[in-house]
Amino acid sequence: MPKIAADTVAEHIAQQEAAVITAASRLFAERGVSQVSLATIASEVGLARNSLYRYFPDKGHILAAWFRAELAPLQAASTAIATEDRPPLERLDAWLRLHLDYLTAPEHQAMMSAATDMAALTDEVRADIADGHRDLYGTLGAIVTELVADADPGRDPRVVTMLVTGVLRSSAELVVTGGADPDVVGNELFRVAHAAVA
Repeated sequence: MPKIAADTVAEHIAQQEAAVITAASRLFAERGVSQVSLATIASEVGLARNSLYRYFPDKGHILAAWFRAELAPLQAASTAIATEDRPPLERLDAWLRLHLDYLTAPEHQAMMSAATDMAALTDEVRADIADGHRDLYGTLGAIVTELVADADPGRDPRVVTMLVTGVLRSSAELVVTGGADPDVVGNELFRVAHAAVA
């Protein structure tokens, strides 16, 4: 049995998986997913290629694990905002600011570039990434549901949530590709979101 560098096998596996994700994310960001082989990732971590398969069956699963690792703190912060004891419009603005900052950060841009560079994600990996997004936007949905119920109980909060999400993504794109001032875009995003939930 190979030597492990942790107190337990579970800790060793977690350490190895983290090392693989760290190495792969850096390589993906530098070269693009299609230009990075599993052998390169394994070598970077100090593993034999066949040893890498103990942790991840393919690059898509590494990409999904990177996505989950990056998303965890954002999910925690989003949940905290959604459940804070302050007026819902303030929570909406805080949620949108958090996500606009995240979507325009260089680290997120690297992940998005890597994801779009991945030619063929498996259905399982696509579902995993979609589940992460669904959980994340569920926190926005909770805030929007509260606001819409107060304004007009006959409206469908899911539709309003998706519309606000679309404006958020467009706002991020305007900052990233259009060079717009993030504060100006953020203020306009708040205005449009307030109008949507009113």
